[in-house]
Amino acid sequence: MTPEELATNELEKLRKNGKLIFPLDPFKILSDAGVYIVLKKFEKLAGIIINDDDNCTIVGINSNDSWQRQRFTAAHEYCHFIKDLNKEKGNTDYIECLKKSNTKMEKFANDFAGYLLMPTNELETICDQYKNKDGYIDFESITIIAEYFGVSFHSCLNRIAYDLKLIEGDTSPSALKEKMSEYKVSIKRQELIENKIDSTLLSNVVSSMSFLMADINKYTGQKFLQNYIYNDNKLEGLVIARKELNYILADLNYNGKKSQFFSNDREEIVMTLGNLELQQYVLTTKDNISLKKCGYLHSLLFKYVPYPEDNGKYRNETVLLKGGTIQPVPYYEIHDRINELDEELQFFMKKIDNYEIGKYIEQVAYFTYKFIVIHPFNDGNGRISRAIMNWLLSKKKIPPIYIDQKCRKEYYDALSKIDLEEDPVPFIMFIEKRIIHTMIELHRYLFVDEIDEEEIDKEDEVNEN
Repeated sequence: MTPEELATNELEKLRKNGKLIFPLDPFKILSDAGVYIVLKKFEKLAGIIINDDDNCTIVGINSNDSWQRQRFTAAHEYCHFIKDLNKEKGNTDYIECLKKSNTKMEKFANDFAGYLLMPTNELETICDQYKNKDGYIDFESITIIAEYFGVSFHSCLNRIAYDLKLIEGDTSPSALKEKMSEYKVSIKRQELIENKIDSTLLSNVVSSMSFLMADINKYTGQKFLQNYIYNDNKLEGLVIARKELNYILADLNYNGKKSQFFSNDREEIVMTLGNLELQQYVLTTKDNISLKKCGYLHSLLFKYVPYPEDNGKYRNETVLLKGGTIQPVPYYEIHDRINELDEELQFFMKKIDNYEIGKYIEQVAYFTYKFIVIHPFNDGNGRISRAIMNWLLSKKKIPPIYIDQKCRKEYYDALSKIDLEEDPVPFIMFIEKRIIHTMIELHRYLFVDEIDEEEIDKEDEVNEN
């Protein structure tokens, strides 16, 4: 078989099993085949596949590579798994995949990976949707198409330019390289995510990064908490300078419970201490999530206020929100409404493994909004709802989010859209955008389109020939 024929066979198997959804998840394909995956820092290897004498197969992928490259390597190693690796019990075999190897076997696996992640028929179908009036594809459309398949801009450009011949003008490798440099792919990708992307495509972007989420907790350290607390304070009108906040957090980290700030009664500091404790709990706890525990979350948030009598207690009066499009439920309904929503949540959590990332985030948006409408406390409901959102995300190993000043209006507009039109899509998209923002912040090196010039030159020589 040619690489494309072998890839087509594998895609047909996925189609028959109802698993052919783009972007393809090559990590899940490997996992479903019984292959163990590890991310390691390699100097010269893009990846390696090993089968030991117990017939256990392990794939190692270079953790220093961009996320698109890691996806490509996973698909590349799957080719070796089904075609090249000796999986005979009692025998040990391995294949090292050097970054710039041009052996026949490696070239075959590279081509296979390209056709698996970006099948020709599917690529042609998507390109038909983005052709301009002259029948060509522009660079902005290539950015969208690349995100749809979860591949690099460069690989998508090459396929469209040389396989489909849909790029206008000079398509020599040097000309395309110059156009790419002028286009500034990294900046355009972030603009696309922030401003122009549609809901399905946004979900695809998050899904294609899902393998990165498994170890997210060890990355959500001091820097993320600084950004979270600083922006959450501003959202609630609690003004505290970033430099002062950083000093407070550093002092807490160094002195623990002996920190001087535990004896401070300034509201912004008191609430900073509580919000920090709240976030640390939802990001690190192994406790089962329950909305019945919202009172405990509330008591953490207000733990250091001078008069904590109402901590963790539901409001005992009906309130009207100034400018609110949907008003909170009457106070005498709070207990029952929380219990009903929690019962629904517990049923959902039992099936958590059955949900793809995109569908799971839809449910996160649903439960967060429903809690906001209940508005169980006199104060702190927004902060508690955002903590619940992050707690829900953490249960699927999805990174937490925060809301900065640039997206504050979008956040409130998205909630109003549900209030007024029962349209949850803007809120779902908002959450997905913020997840991507966090992923970029925590794994910035994975999102920079740093292209190996020698590798491009090697690919371009092949394309020219």
